[in-house]
Amino acid sequence: MSRERISFTELYDASRQNWPEASRDISMIAPLIYRLHEHLSKLAEQQFKQYELQSAEFETLCALRNSAPPFRVTPTELYRKLLVSSGGMTKILVRLEDKGLVERPENPDDARSRLVGLTSEGKSLIEVATAQLLKREAELVEQAPHSQQLEQLLIEWLRQLETPLAP
Repeated sequence: MSRERISFTELYDASRQNWPEASRDISMIAPLIYRLHEHLSKLAEQQFKQYELQSAEFETLCALRNSAPPFRVTPTELYRKLLVSSGGMTKILVRLEDKGLVERPENPDDARSRLVGLTSEGKSLIEVATAQLLKREAELVEQAPHSQQLEQLLIEWLRQLETPLAP
């Protein structure tokens, strides 16, 4: 028996037929975005497995790579960027350090703490993994009708959602 999910169209048609009050007079944008997110997450997870990385590890390496050279930040900066707890960040950093992808040099500004930095292996890995992921994502996006217009609309929508309202 196949464990693959039914298509969004099948799900939507079944809802309209069997539970019409749940889909009447509502926009399908949010459910469509949720389903697109599932597809993109599945693609990303497949890419991460190639490099024996978990999603949180990949995000951590990206956050470090997005930092100014020499790609070092405090653990506090990392967990604030990634919205994980400090305990969760510690676990991620231990795994990445065990894999040789990050190092923990002393913090010259605070003797009580250590920095987190990419090793040359970590930098190389995240650059290759990200390039491959972006290529695969681009292949999916190319299938979208009016992808440039869609991109601009989504950017504008997120800008509106993420801009604080004036008091």
